[in-house]
Amino acid sequence: MTAASGAFAGDRAPAGNGVAVGGDVQRGWFPADAERHRRDAPRYCPACAAALALADGGHGLVTEYWTGRDRVFVCFCGACGWSGDIVLADRVIGHEAAE
Repeated sequence: MTAASGAFAGDRAPAGNGVAVGGDVQRGWFPADAERHRRDAPRYCPACAAALALADGGHGLVTEYWTGRDRVFVCFCGACGWSGDIVLADRVIGHEAAE
């Protein structure tokens, strides 16, 4: 048993997408959700194309929250000062401009 996780090192629990994740069975959805965040989070600023993550040499910040079924990434770019939300939505309904 590991002190950090409180679970046996060989334990495996299926994540929400059916992929086994190890060592953190008490946290349930967290490992799969953290992986989705790493995969889907914006990497570059939409205004100036500078890297956002410190790991990529950027000076920005990206955090995620949810509204209903939409995933919202709140972003700040330290290079140009841009800040805003980037929304990953299940469905978008647009309207055509009247002529």
